[in-house]
Amino acid sequence: MSKSLLKLLDNSIFPACIMVLGKLLGALLTIWIFNIPFTIRDYFNNFYSLRFVVNEENLTAVTSYSDLIMYIIVAIFFSFTIVRAVYLHSSHVKPTLITRLANSNLLKLIQSSYEIYHSATVWLIFMWLSNVLVLVNVFAGNTFLWIGIVITLTSIVLTAILLSDVYKEIENIKRKPGTYNWG
Repeated sequence: MSKSLLKLLDNSIFPACIMVLGKLLGALLTIWIFNIPFTIRDYFNNFYSLRFVVNEENLTAVTSYSDLIMYIIVAIFFSFTIVRAVYLHSSHVKPTLITRLANSNLLKLIQSSYEIYHSATVWLIFMWLSNVLVLVNVFAGNTFLWIGIVITLTSIVLTAILLSDVYKEIENIKRKPGTYNWG
């Protein structure tokens, strides 16, 4: 297996856990905030033996807001990756920022293209995966339409920001291919 593929797989464990925990946290917060009655049932011979059961009239609200909270959490982590790509990228970090980070003993925050873009790729995939899951719920009638629209627009904007940084990086490589640090 290649080094890049191993790096992508290694970086994907945390986002997958965040996505699942975000959905669970979203459901619990929605139930708590809106004071929605629920029960916990034990289903034998099932992969998930314990399930939260909510009334039919409250199911759309719980699904909608848990989808929204899950997406927000994933988008926040992806946004941190974008900030790292734009501001803390070793190929175009500003000298004043390097000085401030050195004074605070935080030079480890500056990373190479390899580290940043592998992490960004994984978070991008999980952001769009959560977007697709929300859209499936929207089309099934389990999530409000406005949530699907807002989430899709946010995904497009965040993807465009990352792609513009990748484009700038490619232009830097074209201008000065000999000085580019591939590590």
